[in-house]
Amino acid sequence: MIFLLTAVVALFAGCKGGDEYPEYQYQTRLVRQPFLNSQITVYEGMEVEIQGIGFVVGDKIIFRTADGGEYTAEIIAVDDSSAIFLAPDMPQGDYTLYITRDGKIQKVSNIAVWITTSMIVPEKEGYPIRGIVHVGDKGLAGVWVSDGVNFTQTDEQGYYWLQSDKRLGTVFVCLPSGYLPATGSNAVPGFWKSVSIDPYLSEQCNFELKEVNTTNHQVFFATDLHLADRSVNPNGVNDLKEFDKGFVKDSKELAAAYGENTFLITLGDITWDAHWYKTGFMPASWVAKMKQYPLMTFNCMGNHDNNPYVQGDNNGSKVYRSTVAPTYYSFNLGDVHYIVLDNIEWINTNGTNGFVGERNYNERVDDVQMAWLKEDLSHITDKSTPIVICAHCQFHTNRNSSFKVQRHMQNTKEVLACLDGFTNVHLMTGHAHYNMTMEVNDNIIEHNVGATCETWWVSTSASILDGRGICRDGAPAGYAVFEFKGKDLKWYYKSIGFDKSLQFRAYDMNNVARERWTSYLATQEPARDTNGDDYGNLDDNVIYINVWDYDSKWKIEVYEDGNNTPLELTRVFDRDPLHTATTDVVLGKVGELIEGHASVRSSHIWQVVTEEDDTDLTIKVTNRFGEEFTQTLTGRGKRNKFDITTYFH
Repeated sequence: MIFLLTAVVALFAGCKGGDEYPEYQYQTRLVRQPFLNSQITVYEGMEVEIQGIGFVVGDKIIFRTADGGEYTAEIIAVDDSSAIFLAPDMPQGDYTLYITRDGKIQKVSNIAVWITTSMIVPEKEGYPIRGIVHVGDKGLAGVWVSDGVNFTQTDEQGYYWLQSDKRLGTVFVCLPSGYLPATGSNAVPGFWKSVSIDPYLSEQCNFELKEVNTTNHQVFFATDLHLADRSVNPNGVNDLKEFDKGFVKDSKELAAAYGENTFLITLGDITWDAHWYKTGFMPASWVAKMKQYPLMTFNCMGNHDNNPYVQGDNNGSKVYRSTVAPTYYSFNLGDVHYIVLDNIEWINTNGTNGFVGERNYNERVDDVQMAWLKEDLSHITDKSTPIVICAHCQFHTNRNSSFKVQRHMQNTKEVLACLDGFTNVHLMTGHAHYNMTMEVNDNIIEHNVGATCETWWVSTSASILDGRGICRDGAPAGYAVFEFKGKDLKWYYKSIGFDKSLQFRAYDMNNVARERWTSYLATQEPARDTNGDDYGNLDDNVIYINVWDYDSKWKIEVYEDGNNTPLELTRVFDRDPLHTATTDVVLGKVGELIEGHASVRSSHIWQVVTEEDDTDLTIKVTNRFGEEFTQTLTGRGKRNKFDITTYFH
């Protein structure tokens, strides 16, 4: 019979309690770089690996509660970079973790402990990872389990045995439709576990699930958060505060409006590697910050989530893998199959302990992951199943003067070949900090989503924006929203701090072209091909319309002075004037405009030209789902300066 270890147990004999630990007056570094996941799922007697250099057999691991209770385990085996202890008999809850030796003590971290079934799954030679997938006291059959290389399925009892060399240090259950993790937290759902680096050590890893009908569900896709707990020049904007009052507030309100079955998927760069060791905000900090966030979160790894002190892809992602999630995995919500990939191959030339390397990388899906992806997709027999593939780096780009969809990632072609036969595929990516919705073919659409941190948090430095920043393509900071009802999907881009109805912005370029900002831009990096005069060659009476989620099934109509015949539209490849005004010019004035922050030419701007400069215009934009969004431009010709405040009412 499966049961949870919830019995109250006595405190370890001889342990100190209450306030007898002066807050580390005699703190000693016994072990270098000690680390245990911020959340662990264990049963009494389970072998648990803790990372660190310098462990000694006989060291004590203490789990201490806020009220002074303690539960102690002893290190029974060590190697160069880790140690093993047996989980003590302790209740589920929050603990502070310590290492003790010879009367000395070292604090490690705060962790949450989840208790799982203690049912022993018999060992099998050649299968170092085993366990049970269960719901309550019943095993669940037919569930796929993987270590990122190999797959296995649970038997009729819910048992599984997995061949593994443990090279990635994780094992995960591919959540079946109708089930969610019953353990873990929203920040780190319990669909995965860390395993020992010892391929010969036999380990039991159990997964408890719960039944949830997710046939109808919503997913928020947020990318490029770049959280570092730092102030951003020139006005000292703190990224964590902006994140809280922006994305967190906005997404909570939208999730509350939707009700149940709303999830968050991040698309990479939740942290900022260059600042890991400056501010201390690392992957574990992300987990702690999101612990109270109301939505179950599935994370995808970005280039800035790698350790800048180490070289090589496996080493670079180790902290992330042991803290946040595996670097790639799959799960099902309702009728939809989600796949999270890692298409950043970390190189980090010259990176070494204590020194940040060049932080360079390849943009590709590595060979091991490609083999895993092919097998994962082979488990899906119904080719009409919606497939949502999430990765950080974009597979394609259409940011060119011909607006042609072109392959971007090194092995995009090989990844797409794995999707042959599937009729409904959506690629969700980030990395660029601007929006591109690209119809790759009849069956595949890529949504390259604008950044939640807009332009690395610097556009919010313009006080007029009231904390509502702008991405480099002129789109507001935001996130994508998918609404699934069975296999039917609708989507939109949600601008942070604005109603859903904000799907485009229109600009009277007479005002923009006459205030050219040249003196602030011409001498700044990057050197513009316009010498800073971005809009100087425009004709009179041009209107720009920036539709950031545009695809070929959208319709844009502009009517002048109530006429029923729409004006002729032309797609243009140009920079958004609002981003230029609020970011390029603001930073240019203080000499801090750099290439990564500057406006980029966008593939989703349209223009119309009117006969006169004082006519009223009605702009109607209709998305592919028949939803209409309108704006009226009145009072044209009466302003002589680009009025930023117009766009933030």
